[in-house]
Amino acid sequence: MSETPDKRTTLDHFQYFDTNPVWVKDLRQAARNWTVTGTLLLMLAVFYFISLGFVIFSEVEDRISGYLGPSIFAAIGVAALLAAYIFIPIYVGIRTLMERISINADLQYITTMTPGQIIRGKILSSTYLIILFYSAAVPFLVFSYLLRGIDLPTIAIAVLLTFIMNVLLTMGAIVLALSPLHIVMKILLALTVGGNAIFTAIYFVIGAVASSAITSLFGMSSFWTEALPIMITFTLDAFLIAGLFYFTAVAFITPSSANRSFSLRIYITFLCAAIALQFFLWGWFTNEEEFIFPIIITMPCLIILGFLFGIGGRDDLSIRVQREIPSNLVSRFLSFFFFNGTFSCLLWLMGLWALTILSILGFNALWNEFQSSTLIDYEDLPLLYLGPSLFVLYSFAYALLGLWIHRTFLPKRSPMLASLFFTLLIILPFLFFIIIYFILKQDMIDEGFLIPGIPLNVFMIMNVYDEHERNFGLWVHFGSAIFLIVVAMLLNTKWIIQQLKQFKPYQRSTDKPTIELTHAGEDNNLPPIVNSG
Repeated sequence: MSETPDKRTTLDHFQYFDTNPVWVKDLRQAARNWTVTGTLLLMLAVFYFISLGFVIFSEVEDRISGYLGPSIFAAIGVAALLAAYIFIPIYVGIRTLMERISINADLQYITTMTPGQIIRGKILSSTYLIILFYSAAVPFLVFSYLLRGIDLPTIAIAVLLTFIMNVLLTMGAIVLALSPLHIVMKILLALTVGGNAIFTAIYFVIGAVASSAITSLFGMSSFWTEALPIMITFTLDAFLIAGLFYFTAVAFITPSSANRSFSLRIYITFLCAAIALQFFLWGWFTNEEEFIFPIIITMPCLIILGFLFGIGGRDDLSIRVQREIPSNLVSRFLSFFFFNGTFSCLLWLMGLWALTILSILGFNALWNEFQSSTLIDYEDLPLLYLGPSLFVLYSFAYALLGLWIHRTFLPKRSPMLASLFFTLLIILPFLFFIIIYFILKQDMIDEGFLIPGIPLNVFMIMNVYDEHERNFGLWVHFGSAIFLIVVAMLLNTKWIIQQLKQFKPYQRSTDKPTIELTHAGEDNNLPPIVNSG
Protein backbone atom coordinates (compact mmCIF):
# COMPACT_ATOMS: atom_id res chain seq x y z
CA MET A 1 0.00 0.00 0.00
CA SER A 2 1.55 3.27 -1.10
CA GLU A 3 1.98 6.09 1.38
CA THR A 4 -0.07 9.19 0.73
CA PRO A 5 1.68 12.58 0.64
CA ASP A 6 -0.07 13.66 3.85
CA LYS A 7 1.30 10.71 5.83
CA ARG A 8 4.96 11.61 6.19
CA THR A 9 7.34 9.91 8.56
CA THR A 10 9.23 11.80 11.23
CA LEU A 11 12.31 11.85 9.02
CA ASP A 12 10.28 13.22 6.11
CA HIS A 13 9.00 16.04 8.32
CA PHE A 14 12.53 16.78 9.45
CA GLN A 15 13.82 16.90 5.87
CA TYR A 16 10.88 18.91 4.58
CA PHE A 17 11.55 22.64 4.77
CA ASP A 18 8.85 25.07 3.71
CA THR A 19 10.58 28.34 2.88
CA ASN A 20 8.59 31.44 3.77
CA PRO A 21 7.30 32.93 0.48
CA VAL A 22 7.51 36.50 1.79
CA TRP A 23 11.15 35.92 2.66
CA VAL A 24 11.87 34.67 -0.86
CA LYS A 25 9.92 37.53 -2.49
CA ASP A 26 11.64 40.25 -0.50
CA LEU A 27 15.10 38.81 -1.09
CA ARG A 28 14.45 38.56 -4.83
CA GLN A 29 13.33 42.18 -4.89
CA ALA A 30 16.41 43.23 -2.92
CA ALA A 31 18.71 41.27 -5.27
CA ARG A 32 17.17 42.95 -8.31
CA ASN A 33 17.19 46.40 -6.72
CA TRP A 34 20.19 48.44 -7.76
CA THR A 35 19.78 50.63 -4.68
CA VAL A 36 20.74 47.71 -2.42
CA THR A 37 23.50 46.50 -4.73
CA GLY A 38 24.89 49.99 -5.24
CA THR A 39 24.90 50.77 -1.52
CA LEU A 40 26.67 47.49 -0.78
CA LEU A 41 29.33 48.10 -3.44
CA LEU A 42 29.80 51.67 -2.19
CA MET A 43 30.30 50.34 1.34
CA LEU A 44 32.97 47.90 0.12
CA ALA A 45 34.75 50.72 -1.71
CA VAL A 46 34.65 52.97 1.37
CA PHE A 47 35.97 50.18 3.61
CA TYR A 48 38.77 49.40 1.16
CA PHE A 49 39.96 52.99 0.84
CA ILE A 50 39.73 53.54 4.60
CA SER A 51 41.94 50.52 5.25
CA LEU A 52 44.33 51.41 2.43
CA GLY A 53 44.56 55.01 3.55
CA PHE A 54 45.40 54.09 7.15
CA VAL A 55 48.10 51.65 6.04
CA ILE A 56 49.68 54.05 3.53
CA PHE A 57 49.76 57.04 5.84
CA SER A 58 51.11 54.91 8.67
CA GLU A 59 53.94 53.74 6.38
CA VAL A 60 54.71 57.31 5.36
CA GLU A 61 54.78 58.48 8.96
CA ASP A 62 56.61 55.34 10.08
CA ARG A 63 53.94 54.51 12.65
CA ILE A 64 53.19 50.95 11.68
CA SER A 65 54.27 49.82 15.15
CA GLY A 66 51.76 52.17 16.75
CA TYR A 67 48.87 49.68 16.73
CA LEU A 68 46.56 50.77 13.90
CA GLY A 69 43.88 48.21 14.80
CA PRO A 70 41.68 50.48 16.98
CA SER A 71 41.82 53.34 14.45
CA ILE A 72 40.81 51.18 11.48
CA PHE A 73 38.20 49.38 13.54
CA ALA A 74 36.63 52.69 14.66
CA ALA A 75 36.59 54.18 11.14
CA ILE A 76 35.14 51.09 9.45
CA GLY A 77 32.73 50.42 12.31
CA VAL A 78 31.28 53.95 12.23
CA ALA A 79 30.91 53.82 8.41
CA ALA A 80 29.14 50.45 8.58
CA LEU A 81 27.00 51.65 11.47
CA LEU A 82 25.77 54.73 9.61
CA ALA A 83 25.04 52.78 6.43
CA ALA A 84 23.20 49.89 8.11
CA TYR A 85 21.29 51.96 10.69
CA ILE A 86 20.06 54.54 8.21
CA PHE A 87 19.71 52.70 4.89
CA ILE A 88 18.22 49.34 5.92
CA PRO A 89 15.33 50.63 8.13
CA ILE A 90 14.44 53.23 5.49
CA TYR A 91 14.59 50.68 2.65
CA VAL A 92 12.56 48.05 4.52
CA GLY A 93 10.05 50.63 5.72
CA ILE A 94 9.48 52.07 2.24
CA ARG A 95 9.14 48.61 0.65
CA THR A 96 6.62 47.58 3.30
CA LEU A 97 4.74 50.86 2.97
CA MET A 98 4.43 50.42 -0.80
CA GLU A 99 2.84 47.03 -0.22
CA ARG A 100 0.24 48.61 2.07
CA ILE A 101 -1.09 51.23 -0.33
CA SER A 102 -4.56 50.66 -1.70
CA ILE A 103 -3.32 49.35 -5.07
CA ASN A 104 -1.33 46.46 -3.64
CA ALA A 105 -3.00 45.86 -0.26
CA ASP A 106 -5.26 43.07 -1.56
CA LEU A 107 -2.22 40.95 -2.41
CA GLN A 108 -1.44 40.43 1.28
CA TYR A 109 -4.81 38.76 1.84
CA ILE A 110 -5.09 36.62 -1.28
CA THR A 111 -3.01 33.92 0.37
CA THR A 112 -3.30 31.01 2.76
CA MET A 113 -0.47 32.45 4.86
CA THR A 114 -1.30 33.64 8.35
CA PRO A 115 -0.46 37.21 9.44
CA GLY A 116 2.27 35.76 11.67
CA GLN A 117 3.91 34.02 8.70
CA ILE A 118 3.84 37.25 6.71
CA ILE A 119 5.51 39.22 9.48
CA ARG A 120 8.08 36.48 10.12
CA GLY A 121 8.94 36.57 6.43
CA LYS A 122 9.43 40.34 6.62
CA ILE A 123 11.65 40.02 9.68
CA LEU A 124 13.71 37.20 8.16
CA SER A 125 14.30 39.09 4.91
CA SER A 126 15.30 42.31 6.71
CA THR A 127 17.59 40.34 9.04
CA TYR A 128 19.24 38.72 6.03
CA LEU A 129 19.86 42.17 4.55
CA ILE A 130 21.51 43.24 7.81
CA ILE A 131 23.72 40.14 7.77
CA LEU A 132 24.61 40.85 4.14
CA PHE A 133 25.75 44.38 4.97
CA TYR A 134 27.66 43.22 8.03
CA SER A 135 29.37 40.44 6.08
CA ALA A 136 30.88 43.16 3.90
CA ALA A 137 32.31 44.93 6.96
CA VAL A 138 33.44 41.96 9.06
CA PRO A 139 36.53 41.06 6.91
CA PHE A 140 37.82 44.62 7.28
CA LEU A 141 37.10 44.57 11.01
CA VAL A 142 39.06 41.33 11.36
CA PHE A 143 41.85 42.95 9.32
CA SER A 144 42.10 45.57 12.06
CA TYR A 145 42.82 42.73 14.49
CA LEU A 146 45.90 41.75 12.44
CA LEU A 147 47.28 45.27 12.87
CA ARG A 148 47.26 44.80 16.65
CA GLY A 149 45.72 46.94 19.35
CA ILE A 150 42.33 45.23 19.43
CA ASP A 151 41.22 41.70 20.27
CA LEU A 152 38.64 39.40 18.71
CA PRO A 153 36.23 39.41 21.71
CA THR A 154 35.96 43.19 21.40
CA ILE A 155 35.17 42.88 17.69
CA ALA A 156 32.62 40.12 18.28
CA ILE A 157 30.82 41.98 21.08
CA ALA A 158 30.72 45.22 19.11
CA VAL A 159 29.30 43.48 16.01
CA LEU A 160 26.72 41.61 18.12
CA LEU A 161 25.57 44.76 19.91
CA THR A 162 25.32 46.64 16.62
CA PHE A 163 23.38 43.77 15.03
CA ILE A 164 20.82 43.57 17.84
CA MET A 165 20.11 47.30 17.74
CA ASN A 166 19.88 47.21 13.94
CA VAL A 167 17.30 44.41 14.00
CA LEU A 168 15.18 46.35 16.51
CA LEU A 169 15.31 49.50 14.36
CA THR A 170 14.27 47.54 11.28
CA MET A 171 11.38 45.88 13.11
CA GLY A 172 10.28 49.31 14.29
CA ALA A 173 10.28 50.49 10.67
CA ILE A 174 8.07 47.53 9.71
CA VAL A 175 5.61 48.35 12.50
CA LEU A 176 5.44 52.00 11.46
CA ALA A 177 4.88 51.09 7.81
CA LEU A 178 2.05 48.67 8.71
CA SER A 179 0.33 50.98 11.20
CA PRO A 180 -3.23 52.08 10.27
CA LEU A 181 -2.23 55.73 9.96
CA HIS A 182 -2.37 58.13 7.07
CA ILE A 183 0.76 58.23 4.96
CA VAL A 184 1.43 61.82 6.03
CA MET A 185 1.37 60.79 9.70
CA LYS A 186 3.67 57.87 8.95
CA ILE A 187 6.19 60.19 7.29
CA LEU A 188 6.04 62.63 10.21
CA LEU A 189 6.53 59.82 12.73
CA ALA A 190 9.38 58.43 10.67
CA LEU A 191 11.13 61.80 10.66
CA THR A 192 10.56 62.55 14.33
CA VAL A 193 10.34 59.29 16.29
CA GLY A 194 12.20 57.12 13.79
CA GLY A 195 14.99 59.63 13.19
CA ASN A 196 15.54 60.15 16.90
CA ALA A 197 15.53 56.38 17.49
CA ILE A 198 18.17 55.82 14.77
CA PHE A 199 20.55 58.50 16.00
CA THR A 200 20.01 57.51 19.64
CA ALA A 201 20.93 53.93 18.77
CA ILE A 202 24.01 55.13 16.89
CA TYR A 203 25.07 57.25 19.86
CA PHE A 204 24.48 54.37 22.27
CA VAL A 205 26.47 51.83 20.26
CA ILE A 206 29.37 54.17 19.51
CA GLY A 207 29.49 55.30 23.13
CA ALA A 208 29.38 51.75 24.48
CA VAL A 209 32.14 50.54 22.15
CA ALA A 210 34.37 53.64 22.13
CA SER A 211 34.37 53.90 25.92
CA SER A 212 35.13 50.18 26.22
CA ALA A 213 32.09 49.88 28.49
CA ILE A 214 31.14 46.54 26.91
CA THR A 215 34.54 44.90 26.94
CA SER A 216 35.32 46.17 30.42
CA LEU A 217 32.52 43.98 31.73
CA PHE A 218 34.68 40.91 31.14
CA GLY A 219 37.49 42.40 33.16
CA MET A 220 35.39 43.13 36.22
CA SER A 221 36.34 41.28 39.37
CA SER A 222 32.64 40.72 40.13
CA PHE A 223 31.82 39.33 36.71
CA TRP A 224 29.21 36.81 37.87
CA THR A 225 27.39 39.21 40.21
CA GLU A 226 27.45 42.45 38.17
CA ALA A 227 28.65 42.06 34.58
CA LEU A 228 26.70 38.91 33.71
CA PRO A 229 23.33 40.21 35.05
CA ILE A 230 23.79 43.39 32.98
CA MET A 231 24.37 41.42 29.78
CA ILE A 232 21.48 39.04 30.49
CA THR A 233 19.15 41.97 31.23
CA PHE A 234 20.10 43.75 28.01
CA THR A 235 19.58 40.58 25.96
CA LEU A 236 16.21 39.82 27.54
CA ASP A 237 15.05 43.42 27.06
CA ALA A 238 16.03 43.25 23.39
CA PHE A 239 13.95 40.08 22.95
CA LEU A 240 11.01 41.65 24.82
CA ILE A 241 11.05 44.72 22.56
CA ALA A 242 11.39 42.54 19.46
CA GLY A 243 8.39 40.50 20.61
CA LEU A 244 6.36 43.67 21.11
CA PHE A 245 7.18 44.82 17.57
CA TYR A 246 6.28 41.39 16.19
CA PHE A 247 2.88 41.08 17.87
CA THR A 248 2.03 44.71 17.05
CA ALA A 249 2.82 44.19 13.37
CA VAL A 250 0.76 40.98 13.34
CA ALA A 251 -2.19 42.83 14.89
CA PHE A 252 -1.92 45.59 12.28
CA ILE A 253 -2.25 43.25 9.29
CA THR A 254 -4.81 40.94 10.87
CA PRO A 255 -8.35 41.62 9.53
CA SER A 256 -10.49 43.57 11.93
CA SER A 257 -13.13 40.81 11.76
CA ALA A 258 -10.63 38.49 13.49
CA ASN A 259 -9.69 38.53 17.17
CA ARG A 260 -6.50 40.46 16.55
CA SER A 261 -6.34 42.04 20.01
CA PHE A 262 -6.00 38.76 21.90
CA SER A 263 -2.36 37.90 21.24
CA LEU A 264 -1.21 41.53 21.50
CA ARG A 265 -2.92 42.14 24.86
CA ILE A 266 -1.63 38.86 26.25
CA TYR A 267 1.92 39.74 25.25
CA ILE A 268 1.73 43.32 26.56
CA THR A 269 0.49 41.97 29.90
CA PHE A 270 3.45 39.58 29.99
CA LEU A 271 5.80 42.40 28.91
CA CYS A 272 4.66 44.70 31.72
CA ALA A 273 5.02 41.92 34.27
CA ALA A 274 8.53 41.05 33.01
CA ILE A 275 9.70 44.67 33.08
CA ALA A 276 8.29 45.24 36.58
CA LEU A 277 9.89 42.02 37.84
CA GLN A 278 13.20 43.07 36.30
CA PHE A 279 13.28 46.39 38.15
CA PHE A 280 12.11 44.74 41.37
CA LEU A 281 14.96 42.21 41.21
CA TRP A 282 17.58 44.85 40.40
CA GLY A 283 16.38 47.05 43.25
CA TRP A 284 16.27 44.15 45.70
CA PHE A 285 19.72 42.72 45.02
CA THR A 286 21.48 46.08 44.68
CA ASN A 287 19.56 47.62 47.61
CA GLU A 288 18.75 50.69 45.52
CA GLU A 289 15.32 52.25 45.99
CA GLU A 290 15.56 54.21 42.72
CA PHE A 291 14.78 51.14 40.61
CA ILE A 292 11.11 51.49 41.52
CA PHE A 293 10.77 54.90 39.85
CA PRO A 294 10.95 53.66 36.21
CA ILE A 295 7.87 51.53 36.93
CA ILE A 296 5.94 54.44 38.45
CA ILE A 297 6.86 56.75 35.55
CA THR A 298 6.78 54.40 32.56
CA MET A 299 3.60 52.42 33.22
CA PRO A 300 1.21 55.43 33.32
CA CYS A 301 2.72 56.71 30.06
CA LEU A 302 2.17 53.35 28.36
CA ILE A 303 -1.39 53.09 29.68
CA ILE A 304 -2.27 56.62 28.51
CA LEU A 305 -0.94 55.75 25.04
CA GLY A 306 -3.09 52.64 25.21
CA PHE A 307 -6.15 54.78 25.92
CA LEU A 308 -5.27 57.04 23.00
CA PHE A 309 -5.04 54.22 20.45
CA GLY A 310 -7.54 51.83 22.06
CA ILE A 311 -10.58 54.08 21.70
CA GLY A 312 -10.01 54.50 17.96
CA GLY A 313 -11.07 50.95 17.05
CA ARG A 314 -14.29 49.08 16.31
CA ASP A 315 -16.93 48.50 18.98
CA ASP A 316 -18.84 45.59 17.47
CA LEU A 317 -17.74 41.97 17.55
CA SER A 318 -17.85 39.98 14.33
CA ILE A 319 -19.31 36.49 14.10
CA ARG A 320 -15.78 35.20 13.70
CA VAL A 321 -14.84 36.65 17.11
CA GLN A 322 -18.06 35.56 18.80
CA ARG A 323 -17.37 31.96 17.80
CA GLU A 324 -14.17 32.09 19.88
CA ILE A 325 -15.88 33.36 23.06
CA PRO A 326 -15.84 30.62 25.74
CA SER A 327 -19.14 29.33 27.05
CA ASN A 328 -17.81 28.91 30.60
CA LEU A 329 -18.62 31.98 32.70
CA VAL A 330 -15.21 32.20 34.40
CA SER A 331 -13.33 31.78 31.13
CA ARG A 332 -15.64 34.26 29.44
CA PHE A 333 -15.04 36.84 32.19
CA LEU A 334 -11.26 36.52 31.85
CA SER A 335 -11.43 36.50 28.05
CA PHE A 336 -13.43 39.71 27.98
CA PHE A 337 -10.36 41.79 28.86
CA PHE A 338 -8.29 40.34 26.00
CA PHE A 339 -10.79 40.13 23.13
CA ASN A 340 -11.65 42.85 20.63
CA GLY A 341 -13.71 45.76 21.88
CA THR A 342 -13.17 49.33 22.99
CA PHE A 343 -14.64 49.02 26.48
CA SER A 344 -12.75 45.78 27.13
CA CYS A 345 -9.56 47.59 26.11
CA LEU A 346 -10.21 50.39 28.60
CA LEU A 347 -10.90 47.93 31.42
CA TRP A 348 -7.82 45.89 30.49
CA LEU A 349 -5.62 48.99 30.72
CA MET A 350 -7.14 49.93 34.07
CA GLY A 351 -6.51 46.38 35.25
CA LEU A 352 -2.85 46.68 34.24
CA TRP A 353 -2.44 49.77 36.38
CA ALA A 354 -4.30 48.17 39.30
CA LEU A 355 -1.97 45.15 39.15
CA THR A 356 1.02 47.49 38.94
CA ILE A 357 -0.04 49.36 42.06
CA LEU A 358 -0.69 46.10 43.93
CA SER A 359 2.73 44.73 42.93
CA ILE A 360 4.45 47.92 44.12
CA LEU A 361 2.56 47.76 47.41
CA GLY A 362 3.59 44.13 47.89
CA PHE A 363 7.19 44.90 47.01
CA ASN A 364 7.13 47.86 49.39
CA ALA A 365 5.92 45.63 52.23
CA LEU A 366 8.58 43.00 51.54
CA TRP A 367 11.28 45.67 51.29
CA ASN A 368 10.38 47.28 54.60
CA GLU A 369 10.28 43.85 56.22
CA PHE A 370 13.55 42.34 55.00
CA GLN A 371 15.73 45.25 53.86
CA SER A 372 17.60 47.59 56.15
CA SER A 373 16.13 50.76 54.61
CA THR A 374 12.61 52.05 53.90
CA LEU A 375 11.50 51.92 50.26
CA ILE A 376 8.89 54.72 50.33
CA ASP A 377 8.49 57.07 53.28
CA TYR A 378 5.05 57.63 54.72
CA GLU A 379 5.13 61.29 53.67
CA ASP A 380 5.79 60.35 50.01
CA LEU A 381 3.01 57.75 49.71
CA PRO A 382 0.41 60.16 48.20
CA LEU A 383 3.01 61.59 45.80
CA LEU A 384 4.27 58.27 44.47
CA TYR A 385 1.03 56.26 44.51
CA LEU A 386 -1.76 58.79 44.10
CA GLY A 387 0.09 61.13 41.72
CA PRO A 388 0.63 58.66 38.84
CA SER A 389 -2.79 57.10 39.48
CA LEU A 390 -4.46 60.46 38.85
CA PHE A 391 -3.16 60.57 35.28
CA VAL A 392 -4.56 57.09 34.64
CA LEU A 393 -7.94 57.90 36.22
CA TYR A 394 -8.27 61.18 34.33
CA SER A 395 -7.29 59.47 31.07
CA PHE A 396 -9.94 56.79 31.64
CA ALA A 397 -12.61 59.45 32.21
CA TYR A 398 -11.61 61.54 29.19
CA ALA A 399 -11.38 58.45 26.99
CA LEU A 400 -15.02 57.66 27.84
CA LEU A 401 -15.99 61.29 27.20
CA GLY A 402 -14.19 61.26 23.86
CA LEU A 403 -16.10 58.12 22.88
CA TRP A 404 -19.38 59.72 23.92
CA ILE A 405 -18.71 62.87 21.87
CA HIS A 406 -17.84 60.80 18.82
CA ARG A 407 -20.89 58.54 19.06
CA THR A 408 -23.28 61.41 19.83
CA PHE A 409 -22.25 64.00 17.27
CA LEU A 410 -20.23 62.16 14.59
CA PRO A 411 -21.33 58.51 14.73
CA LYS A 412 -20.79 57.87 11.02
CA ARG A 413 -17.27 59.25 10.90
CA SER A 414 -14.05 57.33 11.54
CA PRO A 415 -13.72 55.87 15.09
CA MET A 416 -10.24 57.40 15.26
CA LEU A 417 -11.90 60.77 15.85
CA ALA A 418 -12.46 59.59 19.42
CA SER A 419 -8.68 59.64 19.89
CA LEU A 420 -8.62 63.24 18.64
CA PHE A 421 -11.37 64.26 21.08
CA PHE A 422 -9.49 62.51 23.89
CA THR A 423 -6.38 64.58 23.16
CA LEU A 424 -8.27 67.85 22.83
CA LEU A 425 -10.18 67.31 26.09
CA ILE A 426 -6.88 66.98 27.95
CA ILE A 427 -5.00 69.87 26.34
CA LEU A 428 -7.54 72.59 25.46
CA PRO A 429 -9.09 73.16 28.94
CA PHE A 430 -5.63 73.53 30.46
CA LEU A 431 -4.61 76.07 27.81
CA PHE A 432 -7.90 77.92 28.34
CA PHE A 433 -7.32 78.31 32.09
CA ILE A 434 -3.72 79.43 31.54
CA ILE A 435 -4.83 82.13 29.08
CA ILE A 436 -7.65 83.35 31.33
CA TYR A 437 -5.31 83.41 34.34
CA PHE A 438 -2.72 85.40 32.40
CA ILE A 439 -5.32 87.90 31.17
CA LEU A 440 -6.65 88.48 34.68
CA LYS A 441 -3.37 88.38 36.64
CA GLN A 442 -0.91 89.49 33.96
CA ASP A 443 1.44 86.83 35.25
CA MET A 444 2.24 83.17 34.72
CA ILE A 445 0.15 80.69 36.63
CA ASP A 446 1.52 79.69 40.03
CA GLU A 447 2.60 76.08 40.60
CA GLY A 448 0.27 75.68 43.57
CA PHE A 449 -2.79 76.95 41.68
CA LEU A 450 -5.38 74.13 41.91
CA ILE A 451 -7.63 73.41 38.91
CA PRO A 452 -9.79 70.34 39.62
CA GLY A 453 -10.62 68.18 36.63
CA ILE A 454 -7.55 69.22 34.61
CA PRO A 455 -5.00 66.34 34.30
CA LEU A 456 -2.05 68.55 33.36
CA ASN A 457 -2.56 70.56 36.56
CA VAL A 458 -1.49 67.46 38.50
CA PHE A 459 2.09 68.13 37.36
CA MET A 460 1.94 71.55 38.97
CA ILE A 461 0.51 70.21 42.23
CA MET A 462 3.15 67.47 42.44
CA ASN A 463 5.88 70.13 42.28
CA VAL A 464 4.54 72.03 45.30
CA TYR A 465 7.15 72.06 48.06
CA ASP A 466 4.74 72.23 51.00
CA GLU A 467 3.72 68.66 51.83
CA HIS A 468 0.26 69.40 53.25
CA GLU A 469 -0.70 71.70 50.38
CA ARG A 470 0.54 69.15 47.86
CA ASN A 471 -1.36 66.24 49.42
CA PHE A 472 -4.53 68.33 49.69
CA GLY A 473 -4.33 69.18 46.00
CA LEU A 474 -3.77 65.54 45.06
CA TRP A 475 -6.80 64.36 47.04
CA VAL A 476 -8.95 67.09 45.47
CA HIS A 477 -7.85 65.88 42.04
CA PHE A 478 -8.65 62.31 43.08
CA GLY A 479 -12.20 63.32 43.98
CA SER A 480 -12.65 65.22 40.71
CA ALA A 481 -11.27 62.28 38.70
CA ILE A 482 -13.74 59.88 40.34
CA PHE A 483 -16.56 62.37 39.68
CA LEU A 484 -15.62 62.61 35.99
CA ILE A 485 -15.47 58.82 35.71
CA VAL A 486 -18.98 58.52 37.20
CA VAL A 487 -20.33 61.18 34.81
CA ALA A 488 -18.65 59.54 31.82
CA MET A 489 -19.98 56.11 32.81
CA LEU A 490 -23.52 57.51 33.12
CA LEU A 491 -23.29 59.15 29.70
CA ASN A 492 -22.07 55.88 28.21
CA THR A 493 -24.44 53.58 30.14
CA LYS A 494 -26.31 52.36 27.07
CA TRP A 495 -23.08 51.77 25.14
CA ILE A 496 -21.45 49.92 28.07
CA ILE A 497 -24.47 47.63 28.45
CA GLN A 498 -24.36 46.91 24.72
CA GLN A 499 -20.64 46.12 24.94
CA LEU A 500 -21.26 43.65 27.77
CA LYS A 501 -24.29 42.01 26.16
CA GLN A 502 -22.60 41.35 22.84
CA PHE A 503 -19.79 39.40 24.50
CA LYS A 504 -21.38 35.96 24.35
CA PRO A 505 -20.82 32.85 22.22
CA TYR A 506 -22.33 33.00 18.76
CA GLN A 507 -25.53 31.04 18.24
CA ARG A 508 -26.77 30.32 14.76
CA SER A 509 -30.29 31.48 14.10
CA THR A 510 -32.75 28.67 13.33
CA ASP A 511 -35.13 30.91 11.38
CA LYS A 512 -32.96 32.05 8.51
CA PRO A 513 -29.27 32.25 7.71
CA THR A 514 -27.56 35.44 8.76
CA ILE A 515 -24.97 37.23 6.71
CA GLU A 516 -22.57 39.61 8.33
CA LEU A 517 -20.71 42.23 6.37
CA THR A 518 -17.44 42.83 8.18
CA HIS A 519 -14.75 45.03 6.84
CA ALA A 520 -11.73 42.78 7.21
CA GLY A 521 -9.51 45.61 6.18
CA GLU A 522 -11.33 48.53 7.71
CA ASP A 523 -8.00 49.88 8.87
CA ASN A 524 -6.22 48.54 5.81
CA ASN A 525 -8.43 49.97 3.01
CA LEU A 526 -9.60 46.51 1.98
CA PRO A 527 -12.97 45.52 0.51
CA PRO A 528 -15.51 43.88 2.84
CA ILE A 529 -15.51 40.15 3.40
CA VAL A 530 -18.86 38.39 3.59
CA ASN A 531 -19.02 35.88 6.44
CA SER A 532 -21.98 33.55 6.19
CA GLY A 533 -23.67 32.84 9.45
